[in-house]
Amino acid sequence: MKYKILLTTVYLLLAVMTLFANMANPMSPHSITGQLVPAAKLKVTNERIDIHLLADTADYNSDYRSHFSIVYNIHAEEAIELPLVFLALNMDGLDRILVNQKEIEGKKMDQPGSKFPFLRLKDGYYEISYDSDEWKSISLNDAFHFTAKLHKGDNSIQVQYSAYMGYDRRDIRTRYQIDYLLFPSRYWSSFGPIELYLHLDGKMDVLTQDLGTAKLQTDSIVHWRIDQVEKKESFHIEVGLKTSMLAQAILWVHPELLALIGSICLLCLHIRCIYLKYKTGRYRYALLLGNLIIPSSFYFFIWFWSSLANYLVNGVFDEKSRGFILLVIFTLPLIYLVYDLVLFIIDRSIRAKLNR
Repeated sequence: MKYKILLTTVYLLLAVMTLFANMANPMSPHSITGQLVPAAKLKVTNERIDIHLLADTADYNSDYRSHFSIVYNIHAEEAIELPLVFLALNMDGLDRILVNQKEIEGKKMDQPGSKFPFLRLKDGYYEISYDSDEWKSISLNDAFHFTAKLHKGDNSIQVQYSAYMGYDRRDIRTRYQIDYLLFPSRYWSSFGPIELYLHLDGKMDVLTQDLGTAKLQTDSIVHWRIDQVEKKESFHIEVGLKTSMLAQAILWVHPELLALIGSICLLCLHIRCIYLKYKTGRYRYALLLGNLIIPSSFYFFIWFWSSLANYLVNGVFDEKSRGFILLVIFTLPLIYLVYDLVLFIIDRSIRAKLNR
């Protein structure tokens, strides 16, 4: 009989694994931005990145976007006009570029007739040169260029832009993703440390990151220092809105696991009632009632715990999984069939054992 109980439990586990099957693309648009690509060897003495998280009030779903303000402090041995390229995948918008506090225009590289010494067309694909020996494919839609007139000595270049923060629509607590490419730093003559400031304004928590221990962390700001920038390809940060301890506990355990625990408890209760039916004569309809109620209660538990967590996090008591109803329609008859068959065998086994 233990084997049969185990078989039923395994089947419930498989149902949990397929519960949140993707019925369509669940990911929102996501920006991947990066550092300026130089066309000459110059020294970046240091860089400061400020990332502000802003609510998109024009969006019905009140999504958040990130706003970057990046300052490069550059030392030039002589006056130079420096062509620079800014690469960004799926960027929301380039706000402005300041060179030594003077605003200049950034132009998209997909303009007809544009020619650049660091760009070539090869086999139908555009490639950009990071140095004389290395070329990489790019999409011109994801590139901006400008020329910075630098004087001898210390200079500053500031780039400000907005970016989409990708997230999985299936998550109850939205995990907004911030990605930033660091590898172009190796193409400067030298690149000093990066001071990174993430402004949370008391509304967000950092859920995960690959930058190591922060030098400063409060409810409003997190500060990291990135040394040896050229050895790191990129950094990744995930943030989410602050929520209650109860919601965090439910999400940590997972609504699916809570539903599975509830279903296993009901399964044990069902088997206990079947045993008492033959042992004491009580619970005459234990098999029938349990077979009708328990298989569907598994999905009820899923709906309840997911909806409760969604209410605590987002203020809406609703199950958020894409394709949940369709999944119930297709899988619930099979769950009934397997559960009823296994419990019928268990019922027969208990009756035969007690009648000996």
